[in-house]
Amino acid sequence: MNPALRLPADPQARRALAIGLLVVAAAAVTAAVAVPVILLHRHYDAAIDRMTRQWQSQTAFNARRQQMAGALDALKAREPRKLFLKGTTAALAAAELQDVVKQAVEAHGGRVISVQGIPTKEDAGYRVVAATYMLNVNNVNLRRVLHALESQQPYLFLDNLTVRSHTPPGYRPPPGGQEPDLYVQFDVSGLAMANPDAPPAQAAAAPPQVATKGNAP
Repeated sequence: MNPALRLPADPQARRALAIGLLVVAAAAVTAAVAVPVILLHRHYDAAIDRMTRQWQSQTAFNARRQQMAGALDALKAREPRKLFLKGTTAALAAAELQDVVKQAVEAHGGRVISVQGIPTKEDAGYRVVAATYMLNVNNVNLRRVLHALESQQPYLFLDNLTVRSHTPPGYRPPPGGQEPDLYVQFDVSGLAMANPDAPPAQAAAAPPQVATKGNAP
């Protein structure tokens, strides 16, 4: 058995023990009151910070509302429908694409050899119409053809460009002679609206960039 707790016989030691117990009790009471207050204070500080950030974000959005409205009006004034193929069906859009490419090639001294259609895809209300073109054109006119296709409306996208030469390495045309034709193959695609009555705002807001890849053996 544990021996009974004995208080010091010295009155000063008893007084010191009593003061120590009083300090411990006061610290316990203070902690019991202060800790919840501190935790509650932190909770409200976090809530105030979160609401402040939300208010600042909303204020910034409201400040830009007029600017965004002006940008939207400017976008509508650009007539974004002219950036798309006008064909209302896949067949009509493919025929329009072939006419546009053929006119650009022939207008710059090239000759279309063959055209092979690529299956049409539909995505997010837009119809992707594409075809593979093979043509003969010399080096100077090839640059003109590519520039004409990439810079006109409706927007066209060129990919998988292949250029082959039928002349031996180091060949130079005679003075005053015409450069020999190159064999050129590339894919051309354009966008048509699957639902012509829907506004094409998304595509016009961020016109896709033309990606051209080439290799010449």
